[in-house]
Amino acid sequence: MRLLLPIFIALLPLSAIGQQLSSGTPFQNYRFIWNPAMTAAWEHWETGMSFRQDWVGFEGSPQTATIHGQYPFTREKMSLGGYFMYDDVGPIRFSTLAATYSYKFSPRFQRGDQLSIGIMAMVNQFIIDGLDVKVKDEDDAFLLVNESSQIKPNAGIGIFYTTYARDTYRKTYYYGGIAANQLLPSDVTFENVGSEGNLKRVIHANAVVGARFVNDEFFVEPSLWINYSAPNIINGLLSVRIEQYRAFWAAVSFTGDQTAGIQVGYILPDLWLRDGDLRIGAQGSYNVGDFGKARGMGFEIYVGYWFEL
Repeated sequence: MRLLLPIFIALLPLSAIGQQLSSGTPFQNYRFIWNPAMTAAWEHWETGMSFRQDWVGFEGSPQTATIHGQYPFTREKMSLGGYFMYDDVGPIRFSTLAATYSYKFSPRFQRGDQLSIGIMAMVNQFIIDGLDVKVKDEDDAFLLVNESSQIKPNAGIGIFYTTYARDTYRKTYYYGGIAANQLLPSDVTFENVGSEGNLKRVIHANAVVGARFVNDEFFVEPSLWINYSAPNIINGLLSVRIEQYRAFWAAVSFTGDQTAGIQVGYILPDLWLRDGDLRIGAQGSYNVGDFGKARGMGFEIYVGYWFEL
């Protein structure tokens, strides 16, 4: 873990020019979307989809849908992944198609450990529908009056370390990682009827630390995920997860914006393929801060298939 700290400190100043990415999720199965070095970090492949709705009952509330997959090539010491994400926040829609790659090697700090270095290439589409924008001054010269879109490429990098990278139910282990996304900062400019609107895109940094305490076929996993972007915007996600091997899981989470969540999931073992598990989960969330009543509740559903090699 001492190797990770100086790199993370070096990445933080880069975040001084960023735009908000889709927020992370308490579901841990596809964290490689934010840190490419976490692509199939352990010896199983996984594919799945999710849908998240925030601020239920609020007009134009954020919605995020994701389809993803990741596969480890154990002999080649590498993993490949990919995902499609669609984010809808009122008049702004954001789509991402991305591919990730990670290379793994053992620093041999201890038996079975693994250090991964990952890269991500993506294509983003930004759409603003001016007809959905609600403003006080309808004569604003800079108001978009029609739909406008831009397509931009981008990239991300990350590193990830785990003290054990094999059978994840075999022994207790610890892990940590850091990443930077949107390495190609730029303005997304929308031109329509003589007016211009800009979205500022900047580099974001994130970090995760956690541990999995294993007892036979049962484990408890606390973890902390931190996102950082300028100007001095920091948000954390603290979660504790329990799981019974090939049976069920449950988790509680709390974020820096005072959103609490409860998650449950059911595992159907040996479905379709031997050693393959169908995993179905759901989470409900509620903001317990001053704006809780205005934001309302949120929910997320996840369906995935997991096969251990």
